[in-house]
Order: sequence, then C-alpha cells, then structure tokens
Amino acid sequence: MKYRPSHTPGIMNPASHILMFAVLMLLALSSLLLLPLLPFSDAGTADAQSRVRILQSDELEGVVAAEGRIRKLTGNVALSTEDFTIVCDSAWHYLDLEELRAWGNIEITSERDQIWSDRATYDLVSEVALFEGRVVMQSEKALLFSEEVFYSFVTEIALFPERLRLEDDRGVLVADSGFYYNALDSAVFRGNVQVSDSLQYIEADSMFTRRSDEYYELHGRVYLDDQENRTRMTGGFVQADSTGYRRAEGGSRMRRISEDLSDTTFLWADWLEVHQKDTINTFSAYDAVHIWTESYSSLSDTAHYDDAVEQFILEGDPRLWYEEMQLTGPYILIQLEEDSVRYLESHLNSFAVQRDTSIDRLNQITGDTLYVQFEDGTVSYMQVYPRGNVLYFVKDSDGQADGAIEMTADFIKLLFEEGELVDVIARRNVDGIFHQENEGISEKRLSGFVWEPEMRPQRPDMPMEPRLPPVPDERPFELPRRFAIVDGVANRGTQDSQD
Repeated sequence: MKYRPSHTPGIMNPASHILMFAVLMLLALSSLLLLPLLPFSDAGTADAQSRVRILQSDELEGVVAAEGRIRKLTGNVALSTEDFTIVCDSAWHYLDLEELRAWGNIEITSERDQIWSDRATYDLVSEVALFEGRVVMQSEKALLFSEEVFYSFVTEIALFPERLRLEDDRGVLVADSGFYYNALDSAVFRGNVQVSDSLQYIEADSMFTRRSDEYYELHGRVYLDDQENRTRMTGGFVQADSTGYRRAEGGSRMRRISEDLSDTTFLWADWLEVHQKDTINTFSAYDAVHIWTESYSSLSDTAHYDDAVEQFILEGDPRLWYEEMQLTGPYILIQLEEDSVRYLESHLNSFAVQRDTSIDRLNQITGDTLYVQFEDGTVSYMQVYPRGNVLYFVKDSDGQADGAIEMTADFIKLLFEEGELVDVIARRNVDGIFHQENEGISEKRLSGFVWEPEMRPQRPDMPMEPRLPPVPDERPFELPRRFAIVDGVANRGTQDSQD
C-alpha cells in the first residue's frame, strides 16, 4: 500500500486525557489497595501494522500526514486487536502513533466486555481507550452509561469523568463521576451518588462499593432508606453490607417505624451500629444517645436494642422520661410489647420522680432495684427493693395538698390508677414520718434527687428525607444503533435497533 500526504480532520487529541487517566488510575489503586499494579503491554518491536487486523472495510486508503502514516477505513469497518474486535462506520489507524480512532455506530467486543459509543480513541501501547458520545459498557455484572469513559483493557478499570448510570439485576446507581473496577465488580463514585433498588434507597457525596457483595462505604450527607425494615438512617459516614450490618458515624440519626405503622422511634447519637437478620433487628448507639418516641424519651451514653425480645438497655448515666415520670440510674431496661412500654427496670442507686399534676408536687422513690409496671400505656405500680426510700405527697378529701409521708423499708410498692398515686405498701424494717403541710414542704427532696424535664429529647424538627430528586427511570440518552435489549440482555451485533 502506498501512502499519500493528507490533512488530519479536526478531532480532539486524547493524549492529555489518557495521561490523566493513567495518573488517576494509579492514585486510585495505591490508595484503595484494590488491585496489584499491572504493567501495560510492551510496544516491543511488533510491527505497527500487524497490531490492527482488518477484517472488513468498504474502502481502504493509505495516506501520510503530520502524524505519520495513516490507514483510513470507511464503510462497514470491522477490525481486531489483541484486546477486542470493533465494528464501526469508519476508522483511522495511525501506524506511527500506534493509535486507532473510530467514528460512528461503534461496537467493541472483548473477552469480558462489550462497549458501544459514537467515537473512540485507542492507544495500542498502553491499551487505554477513550470513548465519547453515547457510551454503553456491558460487563459480566453491570451495564453502565455515560458520555465519556476512559477504559484500560489491561487492568479492566473504567474512569467516568462525566455523569454515569450503572444498572444491574438489583437496581440503578447514578453519580457525577467515578471509577469502576470490572474484575472485582467494585467501584468508587463521587458527587450526588444515588442507589435505588427494590429494597433500599441511598444518597451520599461519595461511595465505595462491591455491588456483588452488597458492600457499601458511604461518605458525606449520607441518607439510607431501608424500605424492607422500615428504617431510615443518616450520618457523615455509613458502612453497610449484605449481612444486614450498618454502621453510621458523624452525627448519625435513625428513624424506625413499627410493623403496624402506628409508632415511630427516632434515635440520634455520635455513632451507631445496626444488625439485621431476616425480620430481627438489633442495634447499639454510642455517645450522646437520644431516643424519642410518642410515649417515652431518653438520654444515655450507650443504648442497645434487641428486636427478638423487644428490649432497650440504657447505660452510662441514663435518663428516661415517660409522661410525668423521670427515671435515672446507671442501668435502665425498657421492656416493650408490640412497641408499647410493658415495664421499666433500673439497678444500683435508681431514682424515680413522678409529678402529681393536680397539686404540682414531685413524688420520689429510690433504692437499689426499681421496677415500674405499665397497663394500657399508664403507670400501674412502682416497687423498689432492697432498702427503698420514698417521699410522696398526700391530698385531703378536696384534692388539696395535705403534707407528705417519708418512708424507708426493705420493700416498697406504690400503686397508681389513671396516673394518680392511690396507695403505698411497705414491708420489713419499715420506718417513716409524716410531714405536716407547711410553706416550703413542696421543695423537700430525697438524697440523689434528679428532675430535669428541660433535658427531655423532643421529636426532631428536621425531616429525614432525600435531598436529591428520584433516580430517573429513563436512561440518559437515546441508545446507540447497534445496542439493543432483548429480554433484558444486551444483544451483541444487532444493527437495526433504535436510531
């Protein structure tokens, strides 16, 4: 073949982009330690012309331009390299630059991938390609869409500098940019990351994921909606995997709706962990733990919940509020029954305060172990043992304040009806005194008294809602002509699909 002088058409020189991709790829590999560094293929002494084998072309022309020798192929072009076969409308093979450029209706097929695009530039030495226009990549486990993609056929790593969309058998992921590690089915995404599938919805500023393992590391303004378990979670960082484990850090918050949709629990803390197995949930929250429900609220250093037994355990100077009662102690157990409080139990220097709203006075009970039983959502009785101490205010026949009784005993039980104290039972080593009504008696306090209604957590005002619009059902562009979907699978080589 003879070559004649020619001018190169005004197309973008991708050298700088390919260099950027190589640098970014090395940074990503070294920081994430995901893959060993693999050498690019050696240029060696292989003949430049033999690197690209012509399988078909309506027209072939050899020219010489400023870039050196060029083979121009036009019309129904089919070529092959060591990495892939390509069909397209036209292609130029720059023999001296060892570069292949293709245009129009491109379809590339390799051992593990299939790629469609409008334009492509392939470096035969580095084996890195730049795809532009309507780019669709079909890997073994995912289908990806973008308008610009760098791809290394050696490391099987794709760089997406532009907005991308990933689809697999579980759902859809979109982001402003990212890396996709095809061999490991792993990816790093940045900017307005969203994941939507049948069981959950996720938002974050950035994400690392192994989709096949359902493993995620989410960073920055994280929002996770677990629709199957009626749980929403937010935080600065969230880790999640297929075992049902969730870890949220950086001002984490969680909202959980009861199975019958009648009750909502809000929890916020510095960080928390959630374990989900089938329909059973357990979680632990740490550092400045706040809990709010319609019936009770609490503060503690740590909180543990087990769905199997419907129990909360609060530790680390906890405080619990239920209607007009406050309970404090180093350990508080909340026993639920169908999301309603059945009983409370506190150990070691426990202290309960119950406000009698009719006379605005504070009944007090303290001791080693304190137990509070509920019926139909109100306090039924309190009991304390051993060596309990109680101060309760009495009323006359007109319901007016009429002094107080202070008592100690090995066992003390306070009975309530409709939230009002109606009787006190004391047993063994009973000792007590009656305090006449007098000015200042309402301020009488037992040792260890704690009453802090101003610290009671309130329902959060900030809604736990997505900040981004929903993931669109539509793909980002009209599909390339050679790309078709038949029964949900990319059909290789189809040429008469959508324009």
